Amino acid sequence: MPPKRSNTPDSCCPEFAVRRETISRFFEPPMPRSTFHDLVNKGRIIPLKELRGYYLLNESLRRLGLREVANLPSQVSERSMEDILRLAFHLIEPRVFPLPGWVLRQEELSYRDIDHAKEHANQHRVAVSELQSAEEKIAYMEGAIDAHSDNARETTAR
Repeated sequence: MPPKRSNTPDSCCPEFAVRRETISRFFEPPMPRSTFHDLVNKGRIIPLKELRGYYLLNESLRRLGLREVANLPSQVSERSMEDILRLAFHLIEPRVFPLPGWVLRQEELSYRDIDHAKEHANQHRVAVSELQSAEEKIAYMEGAIDAHSDNARETTAR
């Protein structure tokens, strides 16, 4: 039997009824179905009585020790390769390559994007460190971005 919810909310965030997949996306990698249902049985994830297959998002997040959300989470669109490369070059030398604007607008970064940027940073780190001036380093980055976009166009044209 699920525990009773309190009628006095602990926050000003509204409550949302969501499916299992939405709650699972708060975890990286997404929570397995069996783990999810174990948490439901333990009262950490709260099912909505009126609608089968739906759960209370903010109450469940609060019980899981996570931050509540004021808006429904949307599916984060995948980043373009240019976005990932700009982040990668920032990881190489932050004083020369500013943090991309999209990072500043993100509340959280996905581990997939960070790992992807780290891979590219490792590929370009030696070449960038051998360049002397900031102008050369910026030109190198722009060349890497152009080369990748040219490569992507050739691949899609085939």
